[in-house]
Amino acid sequence: MTYIGMSHDTESDKAGQQAASMARNQIIGKDSVSWVLALCGGRYEPDRVLDGIRSELGNVDIYGGSAVGIITNNSLGYTGYECGLAVFTDPFPVPEVVVIDNMEAGEYETGRNLGLGLEEITAEDDTVLIFYDNTRSAPPPVLYTGSQLLDGLYAGIGRKNLHIIGAGMIGDFMFSPSFIFSGSRTMKHSVIAIVLPGEKLHPHTTLMHGCSPVSSFLEITRIDGPVLYELNGRPAVEVICEKIAIDHDTLPEIIQSLTLTLGEKYGDIYAPFNENVYVNRLIINSNQEDGSVTLFEADFHQGTKVQIMSRDNRMMVESVQKGTSELLKNIDMEKSKFALYIDCAGRASGFSGSEVEEAGIVRKIIGDSIPLLGFYSGVEIAPLLGRSRPLDWTGVLTVFTNE
Repeated sequence: MTYIGMSHDTESDKAGQQAASMARNQIIGKDSVSWVLALCGGRYEPDRVLDGIRSELGNVDIYGGSAVGIITNNSLGYTGYECGLAVFTDPFPVPEVVVIDNMEAGEYETGRNLGLGLEEITAEDDTVLIFYDNTRSAPPPVLYTGSQLLDGLYAGIGRKNLHIIGAGMIGDFMFSPSFIFSGSRTMKHSVIAIVLPGEKLHPHTTLMHGCSPVSSFLEITRIDGPVLYELNGRPAVEVICEKIAIDHDTLPEIIQSLTLTLGEKYGDIYAPFNENVYVNRLIINSNQEDGSVTLFEADFHQGTKVQIMSRDNRMMVESVQKGTSELLKNIDMEKSKFALYIDCAGRASGFSGSEVEEAGIVRKIIGDSIPLLGFYSGVEIAPLLGRSRPLDWTGVLTVFTNE
C-alpha cells in the first residue's frame, strides 16, 4: 500500500514529522513501513527533515531530495516550504538502490558507474527511478548535465531493457543548492537509482509538453557543450532575436522567463507538427559579447537542425488534460498502486503565467482514485524515441499497477 503525507510547516523537523504523521495515520492494521520517498523544498534543512520523518516512522530508508514544490492529491505548492512523502508498506517491494557520489569527477563517468551497478541488480523490464543533484554550484547556477549522465548510464547497462524515469533535483526557481536523500543521509553531488521490480510493478508513463515552433529549421554551425555560438553561420543571439522580432536588450528578460527553447525534431522533419517527436532544450543564458546562448543540456551538436520553440500555455494545458485522461483510460484502476508526477518547475503557473495550474489538472483528473505524489524539478527523465532522455519543459506522469 501507498500512503501520502504533506506539510507546509516552515520548521524543518516539524515539516518532516507532520508529513510522516499524516501518512502513518492512514496505515491500516499492522502494515509495516518498507521505505519512504521524500521530496521537500529547498528552504528546509534536509537533515532535520529526515530527523522529523524518523521520529514518526522509525529508522526507515528515505530516498528523494530537494524540489521547487510538491504536488499531492489534496495539495499543491511551491513556496519552498512543502514536504511531501509517499510511505510504502508491505507488500510493496523494498527496492534495491545504487548510490554514486562525486559527480564533480564527471557526469559521464558517474552515469557509467551507475549503469554498471544497475546491470548487476536489475532484470528486464524493471523500473529505475533516478534522482540526481542538478546544481553543481550557485550562485550563479552551474548545472550538472543530465544528457552526459544518461549517456554514461546506457554505456554501463548495455542492452538491458529498463523503464527509466527520474529528475534533476533543484532547490528553488533560481537553482539554489540542491540535495539528495540516499536512504540514510543527505548527500550533495550525487545520484541515486531506485529499482522497482518489473515482475511486481508495471509502469504506465505519459509525457506532457507544451511548446510550439516559431521559426523554420536552423542549423547549428558552432557549439561547445551547452554553449551555442552560431546558427546558420551567424551569432546565435543575432539569429534568435531576428527570428522572434525582438532587440538584443530584450533577450535576457525573455530568457529569464523560461519562455524560449530550441527543439530538435526526430523522424521526418517535414511531417506535420507533433509535440511528442521533439526534444526541447531551454535557453538559460545569453552572452552579448560573443553572441552565444547557453542551453540547459549539452546534447546538441554541430549540424543538428533545430527550431526556436516558444512556450504555449494553452497547448500545455490541453496536453495535460489529454495525456492524463488517456493514461487513466488505458489502465485497470483497481490494480493501480501509486502515481508519480515529475513536473518541470517552469510549468508552474506562478512562473509560466498560465491562468491554469497544469498540475492541478492532473490532481483533479486523478482525484482520490490513486495515491499521488508529484514534485517540480529542474530536469525530467523519461522514455522518448527509443530510450530515456533528460527533458525540459515536460510533465512526466507514471502510474504503477500490479498487473
